[in-house]
Amino acid sequence: MMVAILSVVLTLLFTGYNVFYTYKRREKLTCMAGMMIAMTVGMMSSLALGVVLGVVLQHDLTLSTIIAVLFGMGAGYLTGKPISLMAALDGMMAGIMGGMMGAMLGVMLVVSDSIVLFIDVIFIFVMSVLIQLIDEETGKAKATNEGVNKPFFGSALTLFVGIVIVGVVLLFQYQGKVSSASQSLGLQPEAQTTSQENEGYQIATVDVKSNGYGPENIEVKAGVPTKIDFKTQSGISCTKHIVSHELGIDVDLKKGENFIDLNDLKPGTYRYTCGMYMYGGTITVK
Repeated sequence: MMVAILSVVLTLLFTGYNVFYTYKRREKLTCMAGMMIAMTVGMMSSLALGVVLGVVLQHDLTLSTIIAVLFGMGAGYLTGKPISLMAALDGMMAGIMGGMMGAMLGVMLVVSDSIVLFIDVIFIFVMSVLIQLIDEETGKAKATNEGVNKPFFGSALTLFVGIVIVGVVLLFQYQGKVSSASQSLGLQPEAQTTSQENEGYQIATVDVKSNGYGPENIEVKAGVPTKIDFKTQSGISCTKHIVSHELGIDVDLKKGENFIDLNDLKPGTYRYTCGMYMYGGTITVK
């Protein structure tokens, strides 16, 4: 959560700085350059914010998209309007696309600091290159004696450090997964507790994969206490969230076994879907 908060602050600060930086040099920028600058600011700011909001506001694609799109449109308009109305329109359209893509990506991903850090690195690098573009278009950029200007060196250093940080985070996450997998080879006390809790229930298992649920339909007996075990193999898509208005289900799935109590089901067919309504299945009670 702390990484997500810092990412939001970073996005706001960098976006605000680039808008202000463009405004100060608006008189020396051509319409074509203004369109590219506004499009970049609108796209990258909404994309970065959309990913973070999609992660923080898990599975609330509507709210994440609305906030990210509005922010991107505002940033694109404020960046392009001082140059030309065409640039402002270009920035607004880019903000819409970036917000939609970012929010969708954030909702589909597992809560992971690595993807947030990765988006931050890309965001900072692109915004740094954008500042170089503005300086170049306005004739302010001056090469040093070595032939490498400071903005270029700073953005390259940012990209390198960011890649190293993301790599370290991914390494630690991979080691944690390996450790968890090795521990799961033996009988854990939690497994015995789960077995005791499920006594007296009929258990039906649904395999949860990144591309859907299997089997698509399961059958259970009416009048018998029932639990559905959503056995998750991977949590890198929207299938990690189960929604069913008919069954009153709205839960996140962790990796492994997830038992959901479905007592007092009447005969009929009940449908459930993923958080984005892309994948689904049915439970038939007879």
